[in-house]
Amino acid sequence: MSVRLFHKNARLVFVSRRAAGQQTWWSPHLTPRDWRAVLAQALGLLELNPQPAGNRSVRFRIGTLDWTNERYWSTITLRFDAGSDRKRELVAAALLKAARYRIV
Repeated sequence: MSVRLFHKNARLVFVSRRAAGQQTWWSPHLTPRDWRAVLAQALGLLELNPQPAGNRSVRFRIGTLDWTNERYWSTITLRFDAGSDRKRELVAAALLKAARYRIV
């Protein structure tokens, strides 16, 4: 039996702020990430109908996802407009896991 403490291709994504209906994540990196490719598939699997809403934004059925790509970090903001508190928690957890471990 073996235990892997770190996923081979994992990205560092930290939850920096949580408020009612909104979360902000911070991710350090050496090259900018294509967050649309990383997160849109997860939204599609959750059947939330992701639609591009600009250059750095995705609109989905119960909210929006915006990001900035700076030189050495990205800031991702997740905002919810609808859905129960439990659904918001589950969607945010699934998107955070996709941001950390999804291989593009």
